[in-house]
Amino acid sequence: MKKITFLLIFICSFANGQNIKELYTEKFESDWKVYEDENYVKKFIDTTVIYKLKSGRSPEQELLYKAKENLKKRAEKISQIFSNLKLNLKEFDSLVFIEQRSTNVNLEYDFVKKGAIITKDSIYGFTYDLNKEKVEIEKYDYFKSSENETISQAKQIIGNLILSAKTNYLDTIAKVESDMFAGPLKDVRPETEFEILIYNKRKANELRRIYLHETFVRIMNQK
Repeated sequence: MKKITFLLIFICSFANGQNIKELYTEKFESDWKVYEDENYVKKFIDTTVIYKLKSGRSPEQELLYKAKENLKKRAEKISQIFSNLKLNLKEFDSLVFIEQRSTNVNLEYDFVKKGAIITKDSIYGFTYDLNKEKVEIEKYDYFKSSENETISQAKQIIGNLILSAKTNYLDTIAKVESDMFAGPLKDVRPETEFEILIYNKRKANELRRIYLHETFVRIMNQK
């Protein structure tokens, strides 16, 4: 009985002791695991042709490798943002992370990322420019800084839902937007993407990820 109790304490201690990098890597490992499925990989490459790339990996192995690396780099970047803002995930029962980025890779400002971490008591805005030789995380007044009308409205809606503890509505909006992209808006190419992470320690260290685009504002305004 003592051994079982000790094991449970150890497991709980580990769960509550995870940092954002570990948690992000663990919760979203499906980002790379999906490439272990041969049927899924066939959507991107012809698996019947066997050859090696310069890396020494097959095309299938390269897809899996890059997916793992991308998840690792993303987790490291989010961890860096937390660190620069002097925030420790272990100290919060809940919080929401938002990062805004352009989806248009042809424009210079596409490399500028910005967003905010919203806790129970505070909002910590940030920005960084991947186009700079030395990438630094800088503090940024995310919700008050001027944007075009559509982006400003999107930020306002997202921020208000988070602050009013109605994050479940973000899931609903994302579902509607996704359905529209698969249907009436299948030819529309969004210009801005919001990655939203919703953390709740009390729900077994839950970390949900939602992707939204400025398109949801246009959808709402049409109704």
